[in-house]
Amino acid sequence: MGKGLKLTEKDLKELEEEKVRNRKQRMEFVKMYAEWLKKTPNKEWSRQQNKLINK
Repeated sequence: MGKGLKLTEKDLKELEEEKVRNRKQRMEFVKMYAEWLKKTPNKEWSRQQNKLINK
């Protein structure tokens, strides 16, 4: 069995911090998108979804 990647405690801490930042950004985006959906007419957001899906 070969040697695997060895991470230092500092590396692990940085990875954990990045994971937390990424999750926070995703949640902010989901909340922003949900608010946009609430105030945008169905016809408008469904047209945009259609463009995305049919690419």
